[in-house]
Amino acid sequence: MKISKIPGLGRFGLFIDDLDFATLSDEEWYEIGKLHLKNLVTILRNVKNIDKQSYKFWMDKWGTSRDLNQYRLEKKYNIFYSDLVKKAFENDSSLDPEDRRLILDTTHMAHKDSKGRPTAILQVTGQRDANGNPIGMFAEGELLWHSNESGNLCFTPAVSLLGSEGMVGSATGFVTTPDWYERQSESFRSELDEMVVIHKFTPGKINPGLRAEQDFVMYKNMCPEDGIEIPLVINSPGGIRGLHYSVNTIDCIKGMSEQQSKQLFERIDKELFVEEFIYDHWYQQNNDLCLFENSITLHRRLGGVAERMAYRIQYDYDEILDQAYVPYDNEPYRSLYIGQIKDAMNTLNKKRYKLPDD
Repeated sequence: MKISKIPGLGRFGLFIDDLDFATLSDEEWYEIGKLHLKNLVTILRNVKNIDKQSYKFWMDKWGTSRDLNQYRLEKKYNIFYSDLVKKAFENDSSLDPEDRRLILDTTHMAHKDSKGRPTAILQVTGQRDANGNPIGMFAEGELLWHSNESGNLCFTPAVSLLGSEGMVGSATGFVTTPDWYERQSESFRSELDEMVVIHKFTPGKINPGLRAEQDFVMYKNMCPEDGIEIPLVINSPGGIRGLHYSVNTIDCIKGMSEQQSKQLFERIDKELFVEEFIYDHWYQQNNDLCLFENSITLHRRLGGVAERMAYRIQYDYDEILDQAYVPYDNEPYRSLYIGQIKDAMNTLNKKRYKLPDD
């Protein structure tokens, strides 16, 4: 196992080469997790002895997988998600049509277990079934800078992407925000610390030209409700402070005019999206595993995707953190988050999860 610095990403980012999961101990994986928390993006190149089944086994050792749409639906209908899937396929009239559509579309894009049940592993692919329906998320075109569940106060803070086939000729890109934030004057950082972004979903802003069924799932995942307020500056699970600058859903700064917000966003864009803070990982083989945090880091996709197949898991870092993760320092957002994460984990019956104190 060889560890080296990723070019770009400021002071962050690690490559780990030729990791063999057949000989990897739990202690070694835990230490890799601790390194990852400090580096925001970790790319394991040419991993050995990991497949779809063992992929989730290893990611579960770092933390709890979760999906906010599953939480919302279970809370709304007060039944398990597996029962909701069954109702959706039976066209049960007790489901709202929009909810049924979301369940069906999401189920088609999820990897199935040996019994055909959807799992927490999402397929990311341009491949389609015999009827032309996408069998994975982000089925076509390039993806612009974004973070997952960006217009949600209780977003999932970790993402992993395991390449499987057709990866060569495409790239997963990353940009980190802490170095830019730390270089600002003390007075401007104080202003940034107090800013709150109002989020809004705009069709095509993440993936221009996306088919309607994909854009619908994107809307439900990224920002299902316009007007959500989230502080601009937050903490990563590793305690690193930076921007939750989710370009895909930011609309304006609370208390600023549209023009003032636009001027600020243009300044950030000009200074942040530069070579120093960006790394585009062009795949040289299929079996790379990209690990990236989702709070103060953005990602994108470049290149061809038609035959590409990758697998994605969203999760928390709760198993490798010393204490529960709370992204926000300022009120009322800190208290709102604590209430939401407790309700989400209780609804989803995630008993292992480290819940924050009030």
